Amino acid sequence: MENIITLLFALVITLVLTPILRKMAIAVQLVDKPNQRKVHQNAVPLVGGIVIFIATVTVSFIANSNWSDLNFLKMLMLGALVLLVVGVIDDKMNIRASFKLLIQLLLAHYVFVNGVGITSFYGILGIYELPIFLQYSLTLIVITGCINAFNLMDGIDGLAAGLAIVALGLFAYLAFKLGNSFLLLMYLSLIGSLVGFLRFNLSKKQKVFMGDAGSLFIGFILVVSGIFMIQMAEQTTQQLPLTLSIVIGVLALPVIDSLRVYRRRIKTGYSPFKADKSHLHHLVLLLGIPHKYSSLLIVGVSLVIIVLNILFGNYFGITYSLLIVLLFFILLTTVLRINQDVKTWREKIRKLEEGQLP
Repeated sequence: MENIITLLFALVITLVLTPILRKMAIAVQLVDKPNQRKVHQNAVPLVGGIVIFIATVTVSFIANSNWSDLNFLKMLMLGALVLLVVGVIDDKMNIRASFKLLIQLLLAHYVFVNGVGITSFYGILGIYELPIFLQYSLTLIVITGCINAFNLMDGIDGLAAGLAIVALGLFAYLAFKLGNSFLLLMYLSLIGSLVGFLRFNLSKKQKVFMGDAGSLFIGFILVVSGIFMIQMAEQTTQQLPLTLSIVIGVLALPVIDSLRVYRRRIKTGYSPFKADKSHLHHLVLLLGIPHKYSSLLIVGVSLVIIVLNILFGNYFGITYSLLIVLLFFILLTTVLRINQDVKTWREKIRKLEEGQLP
């Protein structure tokens, strides 16, 4: 009963607070303006991330009565707050990507020195315990990489929130299995906040975006708490394989897609940080599917990847399951790229027929 109340409380706070902050955002012009790269046509308030954070923090600390046991949660929320502030500034002023990366690296360092880090490969590629310098380097790379990967998925209505709800639902299950009540309540608070956010994000008249403020701090919470649960699961060997499979499966789609996009940009001579329309959601939109259903399709793909990772990880080991997930993703994106090429050539042929091309 406590878990349901926690989720509903966060939902109610989000539903009440969003219209208020939406009006304030319009007044101060904290809005996302349309351009050639973006798919929306009107300016949209960027307050979703702020509301989600307020609701999640409020409910998390009210639900967890024993604050002395919440050191990790306090660290997690402090890091999330820093990224929220950076994201709000970026949403308003478009700060440099290098500055955002520096902040993320500093937060990853802060997380590592507070005892949360990747200490082992857990048999992936036959590698187990890592030397300390690799633990530190890999922790910084994984945390910053996953934060940015999740941020890049926030491109169409409902996508980032949908992916996060699936991830947090599975993480809540892991927290329950690991006996960690404060993490469980935090995940449920965030789920309730995200469900409330979707009410407005999918609306035509009262639409809001979570903005970088939301996607950055949610990505931080997912990757850092995921690493923390893997460390917890090491103490319970029976839970480690499942925990590894779920955490890696949840993060797989955003990470693999971001690596694909970075590789493509570098290959074509552009900076890996130059924005374009080559992300997975852009390719799916070319199928002619509305935003809402495109998001549902991509969330479904993420679920397939997670299930594949769990099933094959259980029977063949995590190395082989990751290989199968990668092959599935390559097959999917190849089909989508073929569809993109067909549409491009059809458009060129149409313009040739109309005499618009020399």
